[in-house]
Amino acid sequence: MDSVDQFAAEAERFAQWTSHGTAKGEAAAMEALVRLTHLYVAALELPPAWDQSLADEPDAMCVADDEWHAIATRCARLPFDAYGEVFDPLQIPPEEPVIGMLSDDIADIYRDVVTGLRAYHAGRRAQAVWEWRFNFNVHWGKHATGAIRALHYWLASRSGSASGSNKR
Repeated sequence: MDSVDQFAAEAERFAQWTSHGTAKGEAAAMEALVRLTHLYVAALELPPAWDQSLADEPDAMCVADDEWHAIATRCARLPFDAYGEVFDPLQIPPEEPVIGMLSDDIADIYRDVVTGLRAYHAGRRAQAVWEWRFNFNVHWGKHATGAIRALHYWLASRSGSASGSNKR
């Protein structure tokens, strides 16, 4: 299985988890962390995004707003939603923190990944790679790393290794 097929398999697992997962609380947080980290690692292995054959391809079938909202709503089973975030960790001195939302992160990742997955299933492999890799670099990768950090911290705080104040 090559890196594109491996990513597609992780994308399928992520889409299934977001749409049909039933765990709640800490178990849901652990599942989210596993799904996001596996998806992130698989994205690192994807080939470059642009392929000349894409010039004449139709646009991919994007995830509609109502589907995005349904995924965001399903995130209520996670033990928290809001977390602190800095958009540019390389900016020194650091910018003011903002509020990140797991529901927004997961729904945005879902939109970008499933849009590519629809192209992949339609036999438009180059378009799928473009959707996945380009959006990973400019959009969903940032959502994933923010969510991964928040989920890691929340789970680690439950094991007694850190004190967390964001309990639900």
